[in-house]
Amino acid sequence: MAAIFHEDQRREHDARSGPARSRRVGGAAAWRRIPFTVHADPVFTGYTELQEVLRDGGHLDSGAGATLRALARRSLVVVWVDQVQVAPLGFVPRTLVELTRLGRSVARTGVGVPVEARRPSHLLSEWLWRSMLAVANAGDGGLPADSLAARARFYLGTGYRPQGRPSRGYIDLIVAEDLEAGHGLVAERRWVLTDSGRAHLAEHHSEYVSLYQATDSAVSKE
Repeated sequence: MAAIFHEDQRREHDARSGPARSRRVGGAAAWRRIPFTVHADPVFTGYTELQEVLRDGGHLDSGAGATLRALARRSLVVVWVDQVQVAPLGFVPRTLVELTRLGRSVARTGVGVPVEARRPSHLLSEWLWRSMLAVANAGDGGLPADSLAARARFYLGTGYRPQGRPSRGYIDLIVAEDLEAGHGLVAERRWVLTDSGRAHLAEHHSEYVSLYQATDSAVSKE
């Protein structure tokens, strides 16, 4: 259970720490399902990450399958079976394991990890907050338009409606004119904070520092 829990938490962190990783095909339903074993000779398949952890701890043995079934009977995990292609064998069965909500709670208690407080609805997710900080830290000159991930623009920028709901409106695109040597003025679109964006950062500065364990120096309070 501990090995499954730690891998589950690592995958959750990877999926939510950046917009690219958070767009994994299938969403959480896909990355919550952790490969446990590929049913073929390890000469061809190697070991899954879970198996490597169990091997290092001396817990990988022939009884692992029975242990998974016992956990499933107690509604702590769900066991899935699919197929993967392994050269030169073709398609072979693979077992995946997914913690249930009960299983995650039991594992969290067992390894001594406190339950994380839910993020208040008025605060941004960590990757959106850091995207907004990048704009804030760029100063009055703004951040080049292509420096922000597309999803960050939709959720933070003015005039967007992600999933049918108005965006936060904390940043906006402006046209900045730069003097380029020998070529005169060059127009470029840049992201800058709106008044509401500046107010939001100033009002909730301490909450973000506490929630995401950031240092004061990383947060723009202006």
